[in-house]
Amino acid sequence: MPSELRMETRSPGPRGERARARPREILDAARDLFSRKGFEAARMDEVAAAVGVTKPAVYRYFPGKDRLIEALLEEDLAVPGRALNAWVAAHPGPITEMIEGFSRRLAATQGHGLARGYLLLAMDESGRRPEIAGFIRREILTPGLASLGGAFQRAVDRGELAAGHDPEFMARLFFAPFLQATLGTVGYALPVGDDAERERYRRFHVAAFLRAFAK
Repeated sequence: MPSELRMETRSPGPRGERARARPREILDAARDLFSRKGFEAARMDEVAAAVGVTKPAVYRYFPGKDRLIEALLEEDLAVPGRALNAWVAAHPGPITEMIEGFSRRLAATQGHGLARGYLLLAMDESGRRPEIAGFIRREILTPGLASLGGAFQRAVDRGELAAGHDPEFMARLFFAPFLQATLGTVGYALPVGDDAERERYRRFHVAAFLRAFAK
């Protein structure tokens, strides 16, 4: 057997396997740390300690806290957000079924421990991490609203929703309470820490939206 082929078929050693697994370990440790301490309070050396490596080792994979947060955002919000947008785009109707499915899927992503923290970063226009806020708006919020607005326009064209309303504004109106519910972990009359109450809130919002716009 040629030496090149022997090299290709040789099983990777334990050291190589550990190196390939390291980014996953770093992301999992960072997610846990950020959930408990917040993005600002958590330090990169604490992430390294949780994984059992040095801080320079963490920086080899994620050169800065912003890059680490972006990688978590990609996994936790951007990837499921793209899947949700694709589902909305492919949904044939009726709009009542699409809205129900959309709201349930969106509510599921909000159950993540870091959901509120991510959205606070996005809303902090003048914060210390404008690139992170820009990433959330560009990769998550803007595509989501565009996808929802397109679905509402198609429903208007099918005669399911009343004409004469801007579908982009309709998308914002429908989306806003879900953002508020995620941010409402400190109260403000929103359902907090109670799955049953959040589900009642979701159903009420869906019904109220349809009463306002359905033909």
